[in-house]
Amino acid sequence: MQYKRIAILMAMEQEALPIIEYYKLKKTAFFNPVVIYSNKDESIVLSLNGKSTEFGIDNIGSQAGTLNAYITIQNYSPDIIVNCGTAGGFSNKDTEIGDVFISNSRIIYHDRRISLPGGYTEYGIGFYKTINSDFIAKKLQLKQGLISTGDAFDLNEYDLKVMQENNVDVKEMEAAGIAWVCQLYNIDFTALKAITDFVDKPHKTGEDFLKNLNYASKRLKNKAVELIDYLSTDNSSAA
Repeated sequence: MQYKRIAILMAMEQEALPIIEYYKLKKTAFFNPVVIYSNKDESIVLSLNGKSTEFGIDNIGSQAGTLNAYITIQNYSPDIIVNCGTAGGFSNKDTEIGDVFISNSRIIYHDRRISLPGGYTEYGIGFYKTINSDFIAKKLQLKQGLISTGDAFDLNEYDLKVMQENNVDVKEMEAAGIAWVCQLYNIDFTALKAITDFVDKPHKTGEDFLKNLNYASKRLKNKAVELIDYLSTDNSSAA
């Protein structure tokens, strides 16, 4: 399948700059707080969560990602949304800093604790669909895994329990919110995440994240370019 309009949704400006510079995207619109970059024919739209006016920092987390997805769909009607960003991985799964994962079959939440009967527990976890990435992962030499979203940068025992029970490979902060909106509007979705730190090792998460952010962002850009080029080409004969 060939996607004629691809929207790339990202949270942090530093993560996005290598992709913006590679495609020579220009800032073309602002829908408070979302900032839009695109090429001339808008076949590639990169949508940033924007900045917090109160704190002057990037809007991160599932709340900002959900709003970004809604704004992007309403204004650009993309054929597919690709959520690109950095994330935490698991060292016990043979993962290395800079490895880039593409989502496999679904995205979940690990921190939405809704202990009510009648499906609320399952609703909290989410289980949002993504495109089949089996062939893409093999062709582009990407690692493939289940991505889980939470709004806390650190980790507690319950979050870890949910991730272990669902065999999670990547922990991040926005994909499930975006995937939910895509599912509501029947828009194809996938996520691409580069690893900056390890969830399952004693470490200072914030320090490791900042130390590895530049390297992981460059690795993310390289694979994002390959993925976007693949998605924008007619691959109907791929098997």
